[in-house]
Amino acid sequence: MKLGMKITAITSTNLEGFRIGLRFANGESGTASLNNIFSPPRNLSAEVLKGGMFDKCFIENGALAWPNGLELCPDAIYSWIKQKPQAIGD
Repeated sequence: MKLGMKITAITSTNLEGFRIGLRFANGESGTASLNNIFSPPRNLSAEVLKGGMFDKCFIENGALAWPNGLELCPDAIYSWIKQKPQAIGD
């Protein structure tokens, strides 16, 4: 896998499953399960859930970010999607 992946769009969010649909700069898209970050919630991820901010995520310099400062590496998210391919909308 080539490092330096960037997220270009957020296509969906699902708080119930801690899933976020994303599109990447290489044209690929998929749904990332963020259970490893949000279940159980700790530190900044706990703040996101307590503040009702899960669906307020945005893209900052190609990374997935939240208003409280939580930022996830796009390379890591891309690799999670590739390990467990899931279609957007599942």
